Amino acid sequence: MQSTLSSPRLQALRSLLAETHPHIPQHAHLPSSSRVITRLPPWLKKPVPIGAKLTRLKTQLRELKLHTVCEEAKCPNIGECWGGETATATIMLMGDTCTRACRFCSVKTSKTPGPLDPLEPQKTADAIAKWGVDYIVLTSVDRDDMKDGGARHFADTIRAIKKG
Repeated sequence: MQSTLSSPRLQALRSLLAETHPHIPQHAHLPSSSRVITRLPPWLKKPVPIGAKLTRLKTQLRELKLHTVCEEAKCPNIGECWGGETATATIMLMGDTCTRACRFCSVKTSKTPGPLDPLEPQKTADAIAKWGVDYIVLTSVDRDDMKDGGARHFADTIRAIKKG
């Protein structure tokens, strides 16, 4: 029986791929394994986010104990949003722990997350006033453990922002 790693059909597919897409690197096989080491293509790699605007936003978030979906969900575009010409920040209300465990999301989960920070609405309004970013997006974790799902907390935050 022939190994699937060196079958004639697989070799033909590799040759066709090399001819039609020469920019895609050939994969190297580990000698004692059937694992393939695959590198990310350059267009999918993001540079490590740096910059004064990004550093300032991160520092203020830590001081105010606020969370962003950008950081909690490990978004690879954080440098473009926070440090770009049109700065955008997405604040995640109601903490950093969600009551759901969606497979596509990297946000921390727990069936019983901690209590809401009653000062978060005002802290959020204060942060927005200081930042001077072009756009603010408000989002939140799901809080299925709360009777109203956190709707009152969200509304209090919007009131504080409008007042501010």
